[in-house]
Amino acid sequence: MGRTRPLRVLGLAALAGWAGLLSAALLWAAEPLRVVKSGTTLTLYGVAFASPSAGWVVGGGGTILTTADSGETWKAQKSGSQESLYDVAFPTPKTGWAVGANGTILTTVDGGAKWTPRKSGTAVHLFDVTFLDARHGWIAGADGTILSTDDGGQTWQDQPTGSRANLYSVLFLNDKAGWAVGALGTVLATKDGGRTWTAQESRTHSTLFDISFPDPTVGWIAGNGGALLRTLDGGAQWEDRSLPHPADLTGMAFTDFKNGWVVGDRGTILRTTDGGFTWAPYGRSPHTTLYGMVLLNGKRGLAVGDKGTIMQIVVP
Repeated sequence: MGRTRPLRVLGLAALAGWAGLLSAALLWAAEPLRVVKSGTTLTLYGVAFASPSAGWVVGGGGTILTTADSGETWKAQKSGSQESLYDVAFPTPKTGWAVGANGTILTTVDGGAKWTPRKSGTAVHLFDVTFLDARHGWIAGADGTILSTDDGGQTWQDQPTGSRANLYSVLFLNDKAGWAVGALGTVLATKDGGRTWTAQESRTHSTLFDISFPDPTVGWIAGNGGALLRTLDGGAQWEDRSLPHPADLTGMAFTDFKNGWVVGDRGTILRTTDGGFTWAPYGRSPHTTLYGMVLLNGKRGLAVGDKGTIMQIVVP
């Protein structure tokens, strides 16, 4: 879910000019954003929900926060780690995973009351984790690393990617079709569950941070310098839909193929209602870099970022 992250702050650019994309009347009419208290000033990188009410956020210094009321209030959980945690996933309401710096993998089987380290077999930074179900999961990390499990995380195997790029996001539509994206325009695809990965043509050298498929045929990739890539054929080919202003876009989420959001540096929150043909600023966001976001039931979203920021997004 959302996602999840470090090293995404690459050449942060001024956002002057975004306001010109939408009239002031539309931009400020509803004030659909609200910052809630997180209880920390450490950077928050990843967010995931197991249900519309139960969610978790991870960040610097081993930070793990949890909510039971859709993000209205948050409390800390003891991770037992001091490493930065970059992403979190909860394939079931009780079973969760967090990944982070220096090969860190943490797991819980009781909703985060207790977190336990697991051996990753690597010392590289791990940036993203995703699960299809309780047994099948993947982790993306530095130096072209992708790890996979088919036994609920009891063991993790290294999947050869043929890439040395840092990989910041990994996504699977089913147990066969998946993608990973990362530095220097890297897009990797697999059709066999990750046993083999193939580099795809991205036509960009931008670092790519997040990937989302609102449906099986329509997909998006977001990256630095306003980079946006779109596929209309299930990821066989990607077309450039980059924005004209060079904001780093670090996280994205869609409710359907027409309606989506991207977040990024200096409080960037942009919304599309026409399948990405146009993007407009959404609400009065503080100038705080955001790294990950998630949408809940299509009615509410959350974005997390620098200085312990947790922001609620009201979906119209």
